[in-house]
Amino acid sequence: MAKEHDEIYELFRKSKHFVFFTGAGISTNAGIPDFRSPNGLYRLIDKTYDLPFPEAVFEINFFRQNPEPFFRLSSKLLSRNPEPTQCHRFIAWLEHTGRVSLVMTQNIDMLHQKAGSEKVHECHGSYSTSTCQDCGKKSGYDEIEKPLKSGQIPLCTCGGVIKPDVVFFGEQLPDMFYSYLRKPPMADLIVIMGTSLNVFPSAQFALDLAARVPSVLVNLSPTNYDMAMTHVVNEDLDVFAEKLWDRLK
Repeated sequence: MAKEHDEIYELFRKSKHFVFFTGAGISTNAGIPDFRSPNGLYRLIDKTYDLPFPEAVFEINFFRQNPEPFFRLSSKLLSRNPEPTQCHRFIAWLEHTGRVSLVMTQNIDMLHQKAGSEKVHECHGSYSTSTCQDCGKKSGYDEIEKPLKSGQIPLCTCGGVIKPDVVFFGEQLPDMFYSYLRKPPMADLIVIMGTSLNVFPSAQFALDLAARVPSVLVNLSPTNYDMAMTHVVNEDLDVFAEKLWDRLK
């Protein structure tokens, strides 16, 4: 493992155009559960949410019939006021050195921006903006933060439900994602962190780029795509980031 870390350090030291692809595992140390692990979000959703199946909380047709479970869950996630992890801060630091082309994230928690990253594309959307489901009026996070954190359903002046611009199952990813998929930014290294790469089409971006340039996959547990990567590290992401950061400073 020491040799592996030395080789990864050399890749990081020499690379001038990083692309990061991050998933739920980068935020678990901030107190935000991932989705599919034994202690993940889908396992923790209890029967009081009245869901036909756990994933229904992020299913657009179910939301249109019954938005309450999504807003109850949002309250639990957002009222904690999570702070960025060491890993988020490490990526932001690298961006500030001028060597990050893009941070593509599957996460909706806005922690990359909170850590200071600016070149972020949230391919599954986020809570930062919202849209009325009836009249289409846009809102910023600060306009609906109070009802979101209290578990209430935010309503527009027209009476429609205001839905955060989180991409639900049954909705299309933002057009910008497909632009990046067709034409990725300049990259000489892709770093994939905290994801099992099982959610498509977003994972396709990472896998396509990993087939073209050197890649580093950092995840707590093995994935089905480890053999496609140049380097794989299975350890706590913050531990990995801190060790590498100390050597790069």
